Amino acid sequence: MVVVQGDACAPNTVVGSDARFAGHVDLGSLGVADRWADLAVASMSLDWNFGPGWQAEFFAAYGITRDEERIRHYRALWDSAP
Repeated sequence: MVVVQGDACAPNTVVGSDARFAGHVDLGSLGVADRWADLAVASMSLDWNFGPGWQAEFFAAYGITRDEERIRHYRALWDSAP
């Protein structure tokens, strides 16, 4: 369990002028959950916002191996949210 943003999509991620992570906005769903709740949505958002081909680099930079079961689970939850 970790602190999650709750809507970790690319538009909610702030990048500084040095191209490094600076923060997140839209923290209304901030809470404690499985890190995959954010990783699944963040990786899906890469395709929407930048086109396909970024997910492998995203997971490699995070230092984690894709977990297809958790990705499917948390994307389904996110898609079903009102």
